[in-house]
Amino acid sequence: MKKTFALACLAIFIPFASAYADQGGFANSGGSLSGGSSVANPPGTLTIAGGTLTFRSTDGMTAIDASFSSSSTVERCSGGGRGGHVTCGFTFTGTFSGTLAANGATQAINGSTYQLYGTDGVVVAGTTGYNSAYTPFYFSNTGQILRSDDLNGSNLISYGTQGSDVGQFYGAYGIALDSAGRIYVADTYNARIVRIDDMNGTNWASFGTYGSDIGQFNNPSGVSIDATGGIYVMDTGNARLVRIDDMNGTNWTTFSGTGSDVGQFAQYVAPVAFDASGRIYVADTGNRRIVRMDDMSGANWATLTQSPVINSYIYSFGSPIGVAVDAAGRIFVADSYSVVRVDDMTGTNWTSISLGSSATAHSIAVDSSGMVLVGGGGAQIVDNMVAVLTSSSALTQYYGPYYVFGATPIALPTPRPSAIGFSPPTLTFSQNTGTTSAPQAITIANFGGSPLNGLNLSASAGFSETNNCPAALSAGSSCTVSVAFTPQAAGPVTGALMVSDDSGNLGSTQAVPLDGTGTTPGASVTPATLYFSQVVGTTGSAKHITLQSTGTGPLQVTSIVATAPFSQTNNCSGSIAPTASCSIQVSFAPTAVGSTSGSVTITDDAGTQTVGLTGRGSAPVSLSSTRLSFGTLAVGNTSYAKTVTVTNRLNVALGFSSITVSGPFAVASDTCGASVAAGTSCTVGVTFSPTTTGSITGTLTFTDDAATSPQVVSLSGAGQ
Repeated sequence: MKKTFALACLAIFIPFASAYADQGGFANSGGSLSGGSSVANPPGTLTIAGGTLTFRSTDGMTAIDASFSSSSTVERCSGGGRGGHVTCGFTFTGTFSGTLAANGATQAINGSTYQLYGTDGVVVAGTTGYNSAYTPFYFSNTGQILRSDDLNGSNLISYGTQGSDVGQFYGAYGIALDSAGRIYVADTYNARIVRIDDMNGTNWASFGTYGSDIGQFNNPSGVSIDATGGIYVMDTGNARLVRIDDMNGTNWTTFSGTGSDVGQFAQYVAPVAFDASGRIYVADTGNRRIVRMDDMSGANWATLTQSPVINSYIYSFGSPIGVAVDAAGRIFVADSYSVVRVDDMTGTNWTSISLGSSATAHSIAVDSSGMVLVGGGGAQIVDNMVAVLTSSSALTQYYGPYYVFGATPIALPTPRPSAIGFSPPTLTFSQNTGTTSAPQAITIANFGGSPLNGLNLSASAGFSETNNCPAALSAGSSCTVSVAFTPQAAGPVTGALMVSDDSGNLGSTQAVPLDGTGTTPGASVTPATLYFSQVVGTTGSAKHITLQSTGTGPLQVTSIVATAPFSQTNNCSGSIAPTASCSIQVSFAPTAVGSTSGSVTITDDAGTQTVGLTGRGSAPVSLSSTRLSFGTLAVGNTSYAKTVTVTNRLNVALGFSSITVSGPFAVASDTCGASVAAGTSCTVGVTFSPTTTGSITGTLTFTDDAATSPQVVSLSGAGQ
């Protein structure tokens, strides 16, 4: 949109809403966000604090209660430089959801707010816009027709595939609805118009073939339906506007002429719009103008290219790609990255709002409440020309935000009916047979404009549910259902959470898919046996057992027990997922020399697994000899010394409390002293001095701190 300097000013009035208002907005100023800021129309107070937004009208007839789903506060400063004064302020922006209560009627709403306030907290200016949360619309991704209940893709369904047969589209760039709710599609590259009754493709009808004669189209890009059911087609490739009475092509009429004069358009692309009098409005993009004519003869041709003088400027259209007219006759134009609204073809009360730099507008439409829907760059709802809400990625997650063509709101009664939504839309379970899963929650929300009555729930096929849902769920409220799964056999199970009510969007019965798989646990252990060899009184390095979950469901370990003198530690707590494993570390601490056996026993929901354990305890202290013989020696003489080597096999020092001999034997040398270091040896020399004749025995005794203490060497000799 361009602007040209002039001299004038224009006041813009922002109306609010009456009972059953499906969209609206207001301005506020003064006060503070947390303490309340004044709203002039309707008189009231806006408060933003603690993640919530509330509005209360002075007369008590209107109330908004909402919570922010996202928000941000940014500080901005200006001025300064060479001693200049710096002025700072804050902007708060947020999107919210909640309820609007107006004149006794309550409905769920979504909205956004923009607030500017100073460092003192005083609000300079703010705007807030909202719309009904239940805003169903159709759109196309060029190969399919889609229907969503809101900008978040709630209850998103699709119809069609790419192609040229029945149930197929190729470049479905335009969508329109007639008074019966039937869907008309400009199937561009198939050179035809398609009509279906619903999103099942019921009563598929098509009209048109490729060409330029009567009954033929060349890349028809837009379709519109007037109040009488007349069908208008922008036949782009043939540079003409076609009108027919019905899907038989009755009363084929055309309007053509390319150029910039009266009776001419630069191109024939955007679908036409109609006012209450049946006059035709065309977005003449290439000529940067909106054209209005009374009928297909071009009678009373009128154009709008620019605004009156507004605050010293005159604004012009930049690239008007679509036009829509509301019930009051106001004209809405999708112009590049903005929407322009005027009261009439003179541009009275020219008002514009930006759609954002990421918008790629393809279409514009307005419903009976005045809510403006723009398609392209996702979908955007323009609330009373004060706020824009943009669709979430869930709406276009499979094909991207650019591919939103022909966005068309679905007509709804007043007040808006209830609308039911489920989050998440399906549940998946995997559970061992004969056991009950942990519950999973589904939130049931009524995001419509009337109470959801007769709410009744049940679960099937091995699933069970409990809930806190009332029989009547008020608009803008929700309840929770907890679903559990108890499979009786292995394998897949398909069930549903069955819900009955009087919803206005999904009918009287809904089925939330519940998918379950009955599983069985399994277990294997490796290795099957373990062997240990360890010095008595010590504990060796642990050896490893792997417990593998081999079933289709998780393995739950109850206990792991090792028999003494074996011990174990493990990380097998909780559930072990299929193909996963845990470790058991087994240690051996023998208390006696010799062989011993034991086991590790694992108890779980797959049964019992046993690993055999064998261990050998070895002496912590070894002697080079356990017997010394000195032979025969004359009484009164002393033998040469014989030595015993003592080896400490412990990993700590071996302490000696005594080293003694008995009989006519004596310690001749001792390198052991009070202790011998870990892994080292010492020697003790022994001599024999017989005092009598005959065989003589004795002992060399090492008393120490080993578990096998004392160590004894037998001594023998004979006196003669």
